[in-house]
Amino acid sequence: MSELFLILVTFVASTTAAVVGLGGGILLISVMPGLIPTFAIIPVHGMVQIFSNLTRTLFGLRHMVWSLFAPFVAGAVLGAALGSVLLVDISSDYLPLIIGCFILLITWAPTIRSVPRIPGKFGIIGAVQTFLSLFVGVVGPLNMPFLIREGLSRDRLVITHSTQMTAVHIIKVSTFFLLGFTFAPYLYLMAGMILAATLGSWVGTRCRSRIPEALFRKILKWVVTLLALRMILGVGI
Repeated sequence: MSELFLILVTFVASTTAAVVGLGGGILLISVMPGLIPTFAIIPVHGMVQIFSNLTRTLFGLRHMVWSLFAPFVAGAVLGAALGSVLLVDISSDYLPLIIGCFILLITWAPTIRSVPRIPGKFGIIGAVQTFLSLFVGVVGPLNMPFLIREGLSRDRLVITHSTQMTAVHIIKVSTFFLLGFTFAPYLYLMAGMILAATLGSWVGTRCRSRIPEALFRKILKWVVTLLALRMILGVGI
């Protein structure tokens, strides 16, 4: 019964993420405790998120901004390498609080046009995001405020974000595999969840085009804000 519930939630989460660009990962991981062993939550969640993000990307690949992808991936590899060394030594208790506050700051801070662009910005973001993903599982909202400030259109924003997150989850899952995590006991569950994620990506992609651009940006900003607040208020719960 718990497997069917996780598959249903995966569909809803993937559909949500395909419509507004994020939120699905946090929705899914929030229901996983108690349904699968704690040590398996982040790697299993990461495997499902690979396909949720990858299928969302493939359904809208023509909108991808590739110039923001290569530096992000390079940074992500470095972040995973550092995180794999420190994985057993760092407490993640207060990381959601720090991440949530940072997201709120970036989301609501006024845009200052005169400040020069930071070289390698997305490389730094990729490193930090992948490093943190090993400890808290879901950090998808972290790079969205930076993408918003790039002035990307709705579809470019969603697809570029999902492509970057595909890379994060592939690198994260590979790191757990190299550290000895065994995925075999969860193969059937993951297969069902991956199928649900793919269907959700297709449904959400079709729904996204029906939302006016201005409304989409307002919804996205508030979704990012609510997810950040959830991270902050969830500390210690």
